[in-house]
Amino acid sequence: MSDATPDPLAAFRAVPAPPDPRASTLLRPPHPPEEGETVVLGLPYDGGIPTRPGARFGPKAIREALAAFGTYDGDREVANASDWGDLPLPTMNGAEAHARIEAAAHEVFAAGARAIFLGGDHGCTGSVIRGLAAARPGLRLGVISIDAHLDVREYADDASLSSGTPFRRALESGIVEGGRVAMIGIRRFANSRYYLDWAREREITLITLDELAVKGAVNAAKAALYAATRDADALYLSIDMDAADAAFAPGVSATGIGGLTAREMIDIVTTIASHPKLIGADVMELSPPYDHDARTAKLAARLVLELLAGRTATAP
Repeated sequence: MSDATPDPLAAFRAVPAPPDPRASTLLRPPHPPEEGETVVLGLPYDGGIPTRPGARFGPKAIREALAAFGTYDGDREVANASDWGDLPLPTMNGAEAHARIEAAAHEVFAAGARAIFLGGDHGCTGSVIRGLAAARPGLRLGVISIDAHLDVREYADDASLSSGTPFRRALESGIVEGGRVAMIGIRRFANSRYYLDWAREREITLITLDELAVKGAVNAAKAALYAATRDADALYLSIDMDAADAAFAPGVSATGIGGLTAREMIDIVTTIASHPKLIGADVMELSPPYDHDARTAKLAARLVLELLAGRTATAP
């Protein structure tokens, strides 16, 4: 007889069922990147967020939230991805953190892999695009941002990068031009006249929440795709979770009222995710300390699943 003490709660514990796999199983152990595969990499850095820090815990929360979902969407079995875990990043050295992010993005894109980055503050996106530019300097990249904010702020040097600087840095990368940038979800009273004028002068396509309410989410996404891909070799999608209304995403770095609904976020990402030119994406600014019921993490995880399902849709 065994001397082990029986677990009185064993009958009530969830047992993994082979016929009902969880989406967390889609993230497989890492291996060197290969042409065309999808790599997932966490960027646990939030040193560029001026208020409500905590986005450094975002990658872990998104991975955990994937367990709430299955792997089949009713039409497609979602493709696996190689999970590289979290990039080791210093908390207090912004310049070093961004240098490491840029180097990691260079490695992924130089291998021809697709990438999904889990953030982390939105400033990390600028370094990802810098890494892509270093790996493929002749690329004409289109960029779509889902965000309440423009994030084109001025900065002094790499030590002063913030969550408000990624798309100014993208435009400075040499592979992005304003005419190939589209921003969905721009919210009233969230951006200054100075930066709105700056963006319009560079012919960035701005799709405000007011316009989206008239066009609908899918048509807004299609308009962004047209602007960003018509003269592009490849496409990058950046998702800032603060684009969603605080009712649907309370756990973000900068909450806002009157933002996108969860359904609109899903529809926009689903529309963009299947585009054949999409080579990279990120999900940024999830701040778990403010996400008491994991509502925001579950929405972020659902968007990651749509990105993986989009790969399935475009696979030969």
